[in-house]
Amino acid sequence: MDEMEEELKCPVCGSFYREPIILPCSHNICLACARNILVQTPDAESPQSSRASGSGVSDYDYLDLDKMSLYSEADSGYGSYGGFVSAPTTPCQKSPNGVRVFPPTVPQPPPPQQHLLPQPGSLPPIPRNSCITCPQCHRSLILDDRGLRGFPKNRVLEGVVDRYQQSKAAALKCQLCEKSPKEATVMCEQCDVFYCDPCRLRCHPPRGPLAKHRLVPPAQGRISRRASPRKISTCTEHELENLSMYCVQCKTPVCYQCLEEGKHGTHEVKALGAMWKLHKVVRDQISHCTVKLRQTTGLMEYCLEVIKENDPSGFLQISDALIRRVHMTEGQWGKGTLTPRMTSDFDLTLDSGPLLQTIHQLDFVQMKVAWFTFDPASAHPDIILSNDNLTVTCNSYDDRVVVGNSAFSRGVHYWEMTIDRYDNHPDPAFGIARGDVLKDVMLGKDDKAWAMYVDNNRSWFMHNNSHTNRTDGGISKGATIGVLLDFSRGILIFLINDEQQGPVAFEGLEGAYYPAISINRNVQVTLHTGLPIPDFYTPGEADPTGSVC
Repeated sequence: MDEMEEELKCPVCGSFYREPIILPCSHNICLACARNILVQTPDAESPQSSRASGSGVSDYDYLDLDKMSLYSEADSGYGSYGGFVSAPTTPCQKSPNGVRVFPPTVPQPPPPQQHLLPQPGSLPPIPRNSCITCPQCHRSLILDDRGLRGFPKNRVLEGVVDRYQQSKAAALKCQLCEKSPKEATVMCEQCDVFYCDPCRLRCHPPRGPLAKHRLVPPAQGRISRRASPRKISTCTEHELENLSMYCVQCKTPVCYQCLEEGKHGTHEVKALGAMWKLHKVVRDQISHCTVKLRQTTGLMEYCLEVIKENDPSGFLQISDALIRRVHMTEGQWGKGTLTPRMTSDFDLTLDSGPLLQTIHQLDFVQMKVAWFTFDPASAHPDIILSNDNLTVTCNSYDDRVVVGNSAFSRGVHYWEMTIDRYDNHPDPAFGIARGDVLKDVMLGKDDKAWAMYVDNNRSWFMHNNSHTNRTDGGISKGATIGVLLDFSRGILIFLINDEQQGPVAFEGLEGAYYPAISINRNVQVTLHTGLPIPDFYTPGEADPTGSVC
């Protein structure tokens, strides 16, 4: 019901309606506020004489009744409008909602014969020739002899306001108590949960990651929840961290732990707020739609409350006005809320000259980006493949080999593997192999494979069971292993987390080789192919026949 609150507040005073009356335009206003925005027209001038006298137009544009006279009874729901063009130049003020409000008109002194004292609490009489303008749609109407008594009172709205205020007056309860919820003492802004003291100590201890959460009094939490209906987005990989940065390379929001521990550490990142501001045109339109949606939702909730009303006369009194408001809101949505706000002055021109010049200056190396998966047909029976044969693990404690479904013999190729699971510090091996490599031993044990095996601290290169080039730096969950195979130079290079691991691993490579790895049940790996070669690497002279898989 929070969205309905704005529907229950007077547009003039900004407070909940008190003795609301219904204007002919279907909007509501407090009776006291209606008296405050009355404007008295000069008694000495009739509408015709005002037009004839050429008196100046008032500064108050929304009281320019000459413009208002363009409305007819058929299209506005009003009676006749005044035809005068001038209004008294009464100083105006602003209400809490930003609506211009005129102070009460000073009543004329009573004639001498009216010597009776006014009763205590009675309101001064409405001056003759008074006019009222709706503070929401700015349509104006001259009051008849009945004055404000001619407008019906909205008893249904009064009842809805009373019920709403009573529901808000109830104490906020703990959301985690299983039986007989106790009164909440705090609210966590990050968890968006109200806690009593026992539940807070049990479920939200002031230590560990939760110590950084902000606890506020329940009343303040209700206000902040209403002011910020959207919860702060948290990282999918680090659930307790808020998304605060934007990875330009991956085009995705990240948290600070992603930068410290994950693959985004070497990527270009920008502040999330700065990237948000770059999309100002989209942001403005979304903001406009959000405000309109909140107003419409509030109107819908108010209509639902009105339907519950058991006062037939009160319901029938406001039903037509409410239907008009709903139709008006529907028309506003269709008329322009979702229309793109781009104008013909907004022009984007791409200057391709510098780009073409750079392209012409490039020294191209002929290469082909290869896409491949692991090959289930030739894999060891203990190998378990998933994710369209891109993710691999094993059901054995012994090392088992699986190779790719494509062999490379020319060109430059680069692929990566991310460590999805890494338990008990095993030694997975990554590299290339011939088609007849042994599948039941670690990759590199025989003379058919060239590999790097690595644990959590260091790595080695291995071919034909010969271990060389021990290098510090191991892997953990989330690490990335890169394999670079360059046939133009006949070399094999390995990378860990985008950094070259050791020197060139193997040279003099010729013939056809399959991508290959060996793992046991403590490791799970996902393959990424079709990648460009790393920026740090400059390929050798291209093979004149091009790259062939």
